[in-house]
Amino acid sequence: MKIFYLTGLLSPYRIEWMNALSKENDIFAYYISSDEKTREKDWLNSQEPCFSTKKAARSKLLRELPARSFLSEALSGGFDIYIIDGYSSLIKLKTISTLLKNHKKVFINIDGIDIWREKTKADIIKDAVKRWVFRSGAYFLCGSEIAQRTVIKGGAEEDKVFVHPFTSLHKEDIILPNQKSTLQKKYKEKLNLSGKKVALAVGRFIQLKKYDVLIKAWKDMPDNCVLYIIGGGEEKESYERLIKESGVKNIVLMDFMLPEKLSEYFCAADMFVHPSSTETWGLVINEAMAKGCPVISTDRCVAAIELITDGENGFIIKVGDVEQLRKKMCEVLFNDLFREKMMNNAVKTIEPFTYENLADTHLRIFRNILAR
Repeated sequence: MKIFYLTGLLSPYRIEWMNALSKENDIFAYYISSDEKTREKDWLNSQEPCFSTKKAARSKLLRELPARSFLSEALSGGFDIYIIDGYSSLIKLKTISTLLKNHKKVFINIDGIDIWREKTKADIIKDAVKRWVFRSGAYFLCGSEIAQRTVIKGGAEEDKVFVHPFTSLHKEDIILPNQKSTLQKKYKEKLNLSGKKVALAVGRFIQLKKYDVLIKAWKDMPDNCVLYIIGGGEEKESYERLIKESGVKNIVLMDFMLPEKLSEYFCAADMFVHPSSTETWGLVINEAMAKGCPVISTDRCVAAIELITDGENGFIIKVGDVEQLRKKMCEVLFNDLFREKMMNNAVKTIEPFTYENLADTHLRIFRNILAR
C-alpha cells in the first residue's frame, strides 16, 4: 500500500507511528515546519524516520497552482491512501479540498480535541471550518471516543469515523503486570529515594498545567513523601516563589528530561499527578500507566476520561480543587495494598495502546475502505 502523509511537525510519536506503518507500506511524508518554539529541540530530534520525508513548499501551494507545489506529487504519485494530520492551517485545508475534488481517499487524523475551551468571536470562523471539514466526505482517524462523537455530531458520516489507540509507546515500553515493585525498588535506590513515597508530575511549566494547585495540595505531606515536577518552562520562577512563600517541603522542580532518563522516574514513582486545566489528549498519562503508575488527573483531560476508571487505576478530580487532590493523593500514597492493585490495573489498561497495535488498526481500516 502506498500512503501519502502531511503533518505540521514531525514529532517523535508521529515518526514512530509512520515507522510502524512503513514496515508493510510505502510512506511518503511532507511536513510543514521543522521546529516549534514550545518544544525542546532534543525531544524533536529523539527519533529518526524510516520513511521518505520532505518539507512542504507551502508558499507555492497558497499563492500558485497546486500543480506547482507538493500536491503535484500527491496527485500523480499513485497513492492509495492520503492522511492529513488535522485541519488547523490553510495549507492542510487546501490539501484536503484538492484531494477530495480529485476523488482521493482522504483520512483526516485527529489526535486530540478540546471540548472545554471557552468560545471567542474567532471561533465563529473556526466552527464554520469544522463544519465544512466534518461534512466534506473525508474519513476520520480519531484518537479518542470523545473526538469520534464530536466529529459525528459535527456532520461526518458515522461509517467514515474510526477510533484508534492513540499512543507514544512501543510494546516493549510497557512493563509486565506485577513487575512494578521490582523496578520501583531498583530505581528508587538509583535515584536515592529508598524509603520514600514518590509522586510525579511531568509537563511544561505553563499556567494551564495548574502545577500551582499541585504545590498547594502537597502542603503538610509527611517528610517521607517527595514530589517531583519535571518539565521546565516559563512558570518555573513563580513555582519556586510559591514553594518558598507557602513553606511547602519536599518538592523538586526539574527541567526537561529525555525519555530514557524520565523513564527512571516513572518506574520509581508511586503515583502520577496531572492537574491540567485542559488537555486534548495527554500522552504523558499513557507513559505513566506503562510504568505502573496510578494516575490522578482532572476531568479536563481526554486521556484521563478515556483511560481512568475511578478507584481502579487512578482518580479523576475537578480542576483546581486543592482539597480533593490532596485527599486522593493520600489515598494512593498511604494504602499499600490499594496502590498495588491500582498499579497492576494501570498496566493492564494501557497494554493495547502501542504503536504496533496502532499500525495494525490503521491497516485494517485502510484495507476495508480500499476493498469497498
